[in-house]
Amino acid sequence: MRATFTMAARYQVCAVCQSPIRTGGTGLTTEQLLTDTQGRPYFQGTSLAGALREYHRIAFGEAKTRRLFGDLNGAGHIVISDGDFSGALAWETRPRLRIDGRTGTADGHGKFDVAHLPVGTKLTFSVTWMGTEEDAEELNQIEQALAALHCGYIRLGAQKANGFGRVTLEVRKQCYRMADKRDRTAWLENQDASVPLALPKVKQPGRITFELQGHADSILVKAGAAEWREGRNVTAHIQEQGVPVLPGSSVKGALRNRVAQIARLMGADGVEAQLFGRSSGDGDNGVAGRVIVDDVRLSKEQKREISRIRINRFTAGVMRQGLFTEEPVCSPVTCRLSAPETLEHLCGYLVYALRDLGLGLYNLGSGGAVGRGYLRVETIRVTMPDGRSGVLRFDGQRRCTVEDAEGVLRDLCSRREEGER
Repeated sequence: MRATFTMAARYQVCAVCQSPIRTGGTGLTTEQLLTDTQGRPYFQGTSLAGALREYHRIAFGEAKTRRLFGDLNGAGHIVISDGDFSGALAWETRPRLRIDGRTGTADGHGKFDVAHLPVGTKLTFSVTWMGTEEDAEELNQIEQALAALHCGYIRLGAQKANGFGRVTLEVRKQCYRMADKRDRTAWLENQDASVPLALPKVKQPGRITFELQGHADSILVKAGAAEWREGRNVTAHIQEQGVPVLPGSSVKGALRNRVAQIARLMGADGVEAQLFGRSSGDGDNGVAGRVIVDDVRLSKEQKREISRIRINRFTAGVMRQGLFTEEPVCSPVTCRLSAPETLEHLCGYLVYALRDLGLGLYNLGSGGAVGRGYLRVETIRVTMPDGRSGVLRFDGQRRCTVEDAEGVLRDLCSRREEGER
């Protein structure tokens, strides 16, 4: 009988989370993570396989992907294990608020929490390949997919558009030739003789990246609960592992709202749904967002408690129990987001929305009415997949100048206008 496979390779992968990661929960709740029978979070092998398969399809084509991963007509050559989270696991939650796009206020049922595992969490899984000499090129394809995961071109889990799921990898590889008795024994007895693998360089999939550099003099994204300090409640900035964080979802929400305003002004309704997605409705399951906005970690922050009072609008006096204290953050800010090259004709709206942020026309976080969240933007750099870039530069008076020798910004904005026509 002809052997099913004559060669095999096993990759032992340790992934370190560079951003929060969410495995999804049971039902439709966002407050739980997917857990095993022992109550520990884990990552389904099917989710890992799906993420790697989609990258492989884009990079190598449908035919090769079906051969490696299999399809309804037959099994493939690859087996991906469930992912195990190692170490002491502490779930964290982020408070979220869904905004009604028509009124600009909180949706009636829009308050919810999102559970996730924090930055630094380790995830281990294995990728096993079984094939023949004729299939050996698939090993290079697997390693390129792992390299793409390591570089952040592939993200894992839910909430990817909100910056979740970015990991870096340490990979060990072990090869087996079934004609060799020692290799057969090592395979059957699962003996570990793996060696570290240097991942290859891979080309980034076609994405347009935006990087904003600036400074927040006073910004506050409120934590889920106030802190009790010296006999009073203090509303502090949301933190993870002791570091204040400006969530990608908060930045994305502000950008989405501004893009919607600009699009409506220009007679192009629906642009925000194409860029940022939308929830289910109209008999479908919704549309996934295509713009990815990373968290901003405010690691060089300065804090100051500020006490305020609430005024009774009828008496103009202080309301009973109206004294409250907040602790906004002052910090440098580096905000990164990206959009697929296929949406190049819509990226001009992102350029305009980011420009308006630099001009101080809207804020991030809460407290905009009292001057919070208005960034002092220094530069906004837009980089195309081929490496060309353009820069918007702002001075201390929020005046904007354009540095666009390669025509990147001009082309993006002109394609937006062509799309409208």
